[in-house]
Amino acid sequence: MAEPERPSMTLPAELHRRAEAMLADGGAWDVPPPRDAATVALIRSRAGGIEVLLQRRPGSMAFAAGMHVFPGGRVEPADADGTVPWRGPADYEPFPIPVGAGATARFRALTVAGVRETWEEAGVALISGAGATPADRHAEFPAWLAEQGLAVAGDALLPWVHWITPEVEAKRFDTRFLVAELPEGAEVTDYGVETDRSFWITPGGAMDRYRRGELSMLPPTVDALEQLADFDEPGAVMVAARRRRPRPLLPRPYRSRGGAVGWRIVDAYSGEVLRR
Repeated sequence: MAEPERPSMTLPAELHRRAEAMLADGGAWDVPPPRDAATVALIRSRAGGIEVLLQRRPGSMAFAAGMHVFPGGRVEPADADGTVPWRGPADYEPFPIPVGAGATARFRALTVAGVRETWEEAGVALISGAGATPADRHAEFPAWLAEQGLAVAGDALLPWVHWITPEVEAKRFDTRFLVAELPEGAEVTDYGVETDRSFWITPGGAMDRYRRGELSMLPPTVDALEQLADFDEPGAVMVAARRRRPRPLLPRPYRSRGGAVGWRIVDAYSGEVLRR
């Protein structure tokens, strides 16, 4: 099922400056390869709708400083080596996999990374098994799961959107956005590892505050929230997510006829122009 068409989004001014350099005659830009990453939009029910968990990254962070994000991060090799206990649909691959991609691009690895990051950053365990609450968050994640007879709940996370950092950035990520419901009885604990604030907010409320300049967010987060705002209960989100096969969206600069730098959204793997 194709995602609904979305309006174009404003990109940070710094990206425009780098794009000018990239497109200038004689200019050169060594495009770094993106690293596989996973982020989890954790949702819960509220009266008359849903809420999503947002976290703010400190201004000292090297990437996305001061931005409001979902829990997530880079897919580590250990997430993809098959040693982390996992329960889910073995052949389920809702996100496209580029030619030559390694194991970190597989759905199993993405869900392991998403669950690990959600545990580390929000204290929420998206895992299967009795007593599925971490007693010691500092324990080695795979070892703790094995000792407790638990496993990553791969079937509890579903695809939402897929964005790749623009080629003009020095640090790039191929990020798959997943959605998951907050487990019954679970509470969020912000350990301050890579965030300095966590809070629940309706997707529509987050968008209102973004438009007023009260919440700083990157375009992919805005896109994910805009689409979540179309739903009024978590179950409907999960039903819609199960049908999704998100395309890898990449903002790419181009030179317009008038000489100005414009941006279009392309399929990162095929180069097809999807929107301007």
